[in-house]
Amino acid sequence: MSLRLASRRLLPPGSQFSASTTTVKSSLPVTGGTAVQRRSKWSLFQGWGKKSEKEEAFAGLNLDDPKTRQQFLDRNMNGRIENNIFQDELETAAAKDAKDAARKRPENVEQKTRENMAMVVDPDPLGRMRWQRRKVMQMVRKNGRMTKDQKIKMTERQLVHKSPFMATSVKKLMLLARQISGKSVDDAITQMTWSKKKMAAEIRYYLEEARDLAIAQRGMGLGRVNGELYDNPKKIQTREGKWVEVVDPSRMYIAQSWVGRGKWRGKSIDAKGRGRMGLIQHPATCE
Repeated sequence: MSLRLASRRLLPPGSQFSASTTTVKSSLPVTGGTAVQRRSKWSLFQGWGKKSEKEEAFAGLNLDDPKTRQQFLDRNMNGRIENNIFQDELETAAAKDAKDAARKRPENVEQKTRENMAMVVDPDPLGRMRWQRRKVMQMVRKNGRMTKDQKIKMTERQLVHKSPFMATSVKKLMLLARQISGKSVDDAITQMTWSKKKMAAEIRYYLEEARDLAIAQRGMGLGRVNGELYDNPKKIQTREGKWVEVVDPSRMYIAQSWVGRGKWRGKSIDAKGRGRMGLIQHPATCE
């Protein structure tokens, strides 16, 4: 067994490989002892009450004078780069405003003529001419007779109103939709007022909202106000086959009423026997 250790080489004092000694002197006096730092309660408030450099710069100005205040604002807001850090932004904004003003001048605005608007209004003139020719041929072939839907679109105004999704199913809301379809707006509101269904109150609210929008936006239902009533009531046949008398030609009625299914509002657990369970999905429907 052998053990290897690092050996230290010792040199005699007179050897040429002896280490040299270097003496370092300092010109600063070295004092021994402990430095003492003195503090007092007044040292915390040193500097209080002194004015900052900005306040000292403004101290010689009388900003109460309107002329001096205006000169101060002009120098700080509209000065040159060396005395205003926002000069770049101001010059950019001024150049942009000048460019916009030059663009909006009457001589620089492009006039909306028929030639300029042709690409937008009439992008396919040959296709438009073929469509017009086909419609003229259909009108000549029918000898000017119009269908019932065409007459209604030419003589009556219409408004489509949609309710948000309500917390009910399609089957339940479909019964109320069939109940008001084909009736006048006033009769439909009366039906929903006395209905025992839970969603009848919601449908009544949206019927009243649709009535107000039709009067305000489309000018419907104003025959009685404008004095456009018939002297002799006219009889018309409804979709259900009933004959009704019409005195006001602008009377509003519900032409169509349909429902639509929305996303599921949520799910809940349906507990069953023997440790089994089901899942109930809560529907949402709009009308």
